[in-house]
Amino acid sequence: AAATRAAAAERADDWGEGVGAGTGGAAPGSRSGGFLPDSKPSGPTPTPKRVGPRPVKKRFTGEDALTPAEIRDKAQTGIRLSKALQQLGVASRRASEEIIFAGRVQVNGFKVIQPQHPVILRQDTIQVDGKVIDGGVEMTKQHMYFLINKPKGYLCSNRSERSGGGAANDNGKLVLDLFEEWRETFRRKYPGKLIPRLFTVGRLDVNTTGMLLVTTDGQWCQRVAHPSSEVVKSYIISTGARATKNQILKMASGTDVDGVHVTPKHVESLEGSRDGGPANRVLVDVVDGRNREVRVLAQSAGVDVKKLKRVRVGGLRMPSDLPIGKYINLKPHQVGYVLDKGLMNNEKSMEAKGKMGMY
Repeated sequence: AAATRAAAAERADDWGEGVGAGTGGAAPGSRSGGFLPDSKPSGPTPTPKRVGPRPVKKRFTGEDALTPAEIRDKAQTGIRLSKALQQLGVASRRASEEIIFAGRVQVNGFKVIQPQHPVILRQDTIQVDGKVIDGGVEMTKQHMYFLINKPKGYLCSNRSERSGGGAANDNGKLVLDLFEEWRETFRRKYPGKLIPRLFTVGRLDVNTTGMLLVTTDGQWCQRVAHPSSEVVKSYIISTGARATKNQILKMASGTDVDGVHVTPKHVESLEGSRDGGPANRVLVDVVDGRNREVRVLAQSAGVDVKKLKRVRVGGLRMPSDLPIGKYINLKPHQVGYVLDKGLMNNEKSMEAKGKMGMY
């Protein structure tokens, strides 16, 4: 019996004091007074509470299997040559492809005839007809943005359309012709360099005057002009007779333009206007920007349009003292106003900034 008690005590010492130790301790293997490592406590095991947010499972992209060097190489593949020429203001995407197919483009001294050829703007040297395009560093950082007071009788068409017949060929006067002084300045400053292509941001018909944005930034141009950006454009109609209340309501209800029903954002008679102008004027805000939209809205309501002038694009107003046919170079904060939806929808804020000379 003594040998048995000694063996039991030895086994208890092997598990430490917590198991069966102390007064009333239980024999090893019992659930009273402790438990062995291969035993479980009575009752359900409590679930530990989560600390912090639930971890987000990363979606597999294929890069997990790439080495750091391969990931860096992938980031340096660049963009399509045709897209690069468009971004640098050489031509539209389609026209750029034609230039490439014609063998007029060289990359780092070698002729390239594939539009999909990858280039890195900040590293590669691109030439068109032997002229280097300084887009690699400068043009991607320093695009030009202009605001011009468009005269009547000028078309918002590209220079290349002259040779294609149509209205541009018949009229002969293009808005971009008014920037010849800027082109001459560029030639003097960068002799031998290819002059960046200018884009009109949207279009005004030949008889409409007023605010028009012109830029070398093709991507910004598309973003502002695209309906998804919901950029508000404001027009002032000078009418032959004062518009009636019913005519204003009719315009506000919208009409069909090119088979699509469009509704202006705002229509208002400027009778008794604070600017002291004539009473026979109507202010119209539109977002769609369809061809001749404001003229069609007025015509559907029986409003006689004598003059049509655009005065605002997005959150940017045309300066009231800008002469017809003249343009200004926009500052960075003014470029930002164009897509500023807070300014677009806050007329009082815009008026205050206009008084401060910010428009």
